[in-house]
Amino acid sequence: MKIKNILVIVCMHTVLIGCAQNNSALKINLQLLQKSPEFQFPIDSTGSSKVSISQFYTERGSSYDDFFTLKSKNIHFVDFNNDGNKDIIYQDTQHYQETILFVKKGDKFIEIWSGSGKLIEVNSGKETTIYVAQHSVGCSSVSGLIKLIVHKDNTITQSFLYCHNKIIIKKINRTFKQIKISGILRTQPILDNKDKIEPCNGNLLIGNQIRTIENKVVIIIKKQKEWLLVIDKIKDNSIIAWIKK
Repeated sequence: MKIKNILVIVCMHTVLIGCAQNNSALKINLQLLQKSPEFQFPIDSTGSSKVSISQFYTERGSSYDDFFTLKSKNIHFVDFNNDGNKDIIYQDTQHYQETILFVKKGDKFIEIWSGSGKLIEVNSGKETTIYVAQHSVGCSSVSGLIKLIVHKDNTITQSFLYCHNKIIIKKINRTFKQIKISGILRTQPILDNKDKIEPCNGNLLIGNQIRTIENKVVIIIKKQKEWLLVIDKIKDNSIIAWIKK
């Protein structure tokens, strides 16, 4: 009987630690998602003058000389695979904001990831976590946060958290709970089902609806009267939206 009790206590302790870690990671993601578009990550370009453009190879199969002029001030050195060599995170700003990861192999830098967005955070450890913010531009009404975990073999685990620009994330819960719920995810905590035409692409929109969920487990990050601000996850993509209780 004592052994069973000990096992129960150990299991509960493990669950509590897991929940605390998940809450902490999610809070970090939400804080980074709210960073201003004007935020500038402190780039460390020390030693960039020694790097030749001919050393860069992309997935497109040639040096970057064909695409844009490499700017030394946009090169950030970091050993993101922990092999003792300084790799590069490059911020391309010529046409639009793009973040590119180059791993150092011998005397060359090989692209292993690229995507639109702005570098906003790099956390080094056993594995390096890189955060890229995608701020809405033009007709886009969505902002997002890309989380990249770089492994020792240079493979990358990627996840995406995004929300509509009308959603303001303030005064969120200290701890997050899960709930199984059905309903319509919306961009605002109001019922709006009126048909409207998207001015940029001409698509038909139904009010402030995003999508309908059925018996789905979501994470509650805020309550507002009869509304819940939740995170709905599909594989590696998560969306923040309102749903009525």
